[in-house]
Amino acid sequence: MIRSITTIAATVLAATAVIVAGQPVSSTAPASDELFLVAEAFTYDEGDAVTAAVTAASAASACEDTTYALKTWKVGSLTWLYNGAGVPANIASTALDSITTSTNTVAKGTNRCGLAALTTSTYTYGGTTTVKPQVSSTATCTGNDNKSVTGWGTLPAKVLAYTCTYYNAKGVVIASDTLIDNVAYTWFTTKPANCTGQQYDLETTLTHERLHTAGLGHVDQTTNATQTMTPASSPCDTSRRLLGAGDYAGLKALAGK
Repeated sequence: MIRSITTIAATVLAATAVIVAGQPVSSTAPASDELFLVAEAFTYDEGDAVTAAVTAASAASACEDTTYALKTWKVGSLTWLYNGAGVPANIASTALDSITTSTNTVAKGTNRCGLAALTTSTYTYGGTTTVKPQVSSTATCTGNDNKSVTGWGTLPAKVLAYTCTYYNAKGVVIASDTLIDNVAYTWFTTKPANCTGQQYDLETTLTHERLHTAGLGHVDQTTNATQTMTPASSPCDTSRRLLGAGDYAGLKALAGK
């Protein structure tokens, strides 16, 4: 049996269940035959609110803010696949490298604060595939094929990327699909010198999505502006490619450390 739990965070909403580092998380264990589904969206901001918040927060604050939000699943070992159909032409040769870098950032806990690497989860790139992510153009999860696929397609307005994650009764992820919008926005893997308008950083977006797969939820857009797990991104922002202290603390909490 599959139980669906959809948590889509819009730009104007603050994250719920924000947990300060060190606080325990309790949940009722599901029945052993149940499979759970959670969906998460990463949205874009018009730019002004997010940019102002990040500008006001110093680089040091990214390493002082240890706030995180935990979900009820975690990754032990996960193999992911890439479907390059529909990748924007301007990043066709570099998109997979950026997605791989983001995945490794989460796997190792690579951060802006000089904190030690983590080795609690394993993410393995399994190659390219013609299988599509199980995510619809209306931002719904369409089924579990037990494959974790990252790919391209159409999503609703303001949604940069959307992730559907399945986890079992033990709280371990068994599959996680991510769809990246390839219609409404211009993506880059290297920030253009004259970056303007609706240009978004693929690496920042995928680091955020991989943290959802890992088991982290959104934190507050304004209070925690320097953390990767804020619910929205602004054009041209690359400041959150690596983890802040809160993102890192959340991964450690999921690992029980």
